[in-house]
Amino acid sequence: MSGLKGDPPEAVQESWWTLSGVQVFDLMSVVEQFLKEGRIVHIGTDAQETSRRMEFVTVVCVLNPGRGGRVFYTRRFERKGMTLYDKLSTETWLSLELALRMNVEFDLALDQKKICVHVDANPDTRYDSSNYVQQLAGMVAGSGFPVLVKPHAWCASHVADFAVKNKHNRSQV
Repeated sequence: MSGLKGDPPEAVQESWWTLSGVQVFDLMSVVEQFLKEGRIVHIGTDAQETSRRMEFVTVVCVLNPGRGGRVFYTRRFERKGMTLYDKLSTETWLSLELALRMNVEFDLALDQKKICVHVDANPDTRYDSSNYVQQLAGMVAGSGFPVLVKPHAWCASHVADFAVKNKHNRSQV
């Protein structure tokens, strides 16, 4: 599969990695191959505030039923001290923006439902994020993509959470 470490980088705007630490120089080519194989691409973002800044991790997950799946991630840093709404809307926008780029790059019809966006917000009113679920999910759905929210948004709430907390690096020790 092209795009993995060893292939010449093209116009690298963001650094993408696998959970095993291999840099992916051309994520779009890798994802395009999965789409040609009939796979569905799941995109989600989670964030964690550190002592100095807010770290956002966006993940692309491609499932291969019966054989596991592939995960690719990138990191982005923003200012510390965001409100919950700012954090959730930034997470959602980062995922949606990537989905939109892929949709244009691969010339996909939105009705094909090949890309699904996961939103890290919970409709359960016991959680503060419930105040924003409709707006965030509407932003994604209004752009033509299937949207999943917690507890079904596994790509954002589990996979991106795993990556933003660097748990994949701890498991390699």
